[in-house]
Amino acid sequence: MAIHVLENKKILVLKSRRGEDDLLEYLRNSRAILTYFPVVETEPNFSSKTVTSAFNNLKKYKLAIFVSPNAVKFAFEYLDNMRLTLPIEISYFAVGEVSAKLLCERVGNVIYPKANFSSEGLLELPQLKQVSGERILIFRGGQGSEILRDSLLLKAESVDYCDIYKRKINKNYLAQARKKMKDIDCLVVFSAQVLSSLGNLNGICGNHDWRQLTLLVASRRLAKIGEELGYKSIKVANTSSVDGMELAFSEIFR
Repeated sequence: MAIHVLENKKILVLKSRRGEDDLLEYLRNSRAILTYFPVVETEPNFSSKTVTSAFNNLKKYKLAIFVSPNAVKFAFEYLDNMRLTLPIEISYFAVGEVSAKLLCERVGNVIYPKANFSSEGLLELPQLKQVSGERILIFRGGQGSEILRDSLLLKAESVDYCDIYKRKINKNYLAQARKKMKDIDCLVVFSAQVLSSLGNLNGICGNHDWRQLTLLVASRRLAKIGEELGYKSIKVANTSSVDGMELAFSEIFR
C-alpha cells in the first residue's frame, strides 16, 4: 500500500499499553493523524492460587490455548520468575497471529487460525474438533473466552482458565476517546471489552452522522458487537498483524 493512502486520515486506536507497538509505529510513519489512548490497563495476577496451581499442573493438560499477546507475555514472565519452562508434550494454540509468533519463541509449533482471529475461528480448526477426553488450559486476562470454553466442554474432559493477568478500563482515557470519536475517520479496536465500554453510538451523540466513521476490527465477533452498537461502516481485517491492518486501511481509504 502506498503510504500516502493514510495521509491526513484521522485514526483513533484503543488498546492496551505496550513498550513497543508496530501498529502505532506504522501509523505514525504513514502521515495519518493518529490519536492513541491506552484504555486497557493490565497487571500480572501471579499471586493467584489458581495461577500457581495451573503452572504446577501444566503437564496434566493436553492442550494450552493463549487468547492474546498479553496472555503469552505474562505467562513468559511468570515462567522466568519461577525458572520454569513450557512442557513440550502439550499442543499449543493461539487465537491470533501475533500471539502465535510470540509463543513460537519458546515452543516449536503453535496452531492458530489463518483467518477469523476469534474463539469461533479457533473452534473451526480440525485439531479442536477432536478433543474428546482431553484436558485443556486457557490462558487469558480475567474475563472473556466463555464461548471457547463452553464449546470445548462439549467434548473435552475439562477446560480450565489460567487468569495470568488482570484487565481494567481506564475511565479517563475512555471518556477522552468518546469525545474524540465525532472527529475521526477510523476507529481501531481489538477488544470486546473496550468496544462494549464505549457504548452505543447514539449514547455518545444521538444527532451525529456516524456513517462517516469506519470501525476496524480483527474478528467477525467484534464486528457483530459493533453492529449491535450502531456502527454503520465496519471493516474486518484478515489478521491483527501490521500487514493485515495495512491491507485493511488500504481497502477502507482506496
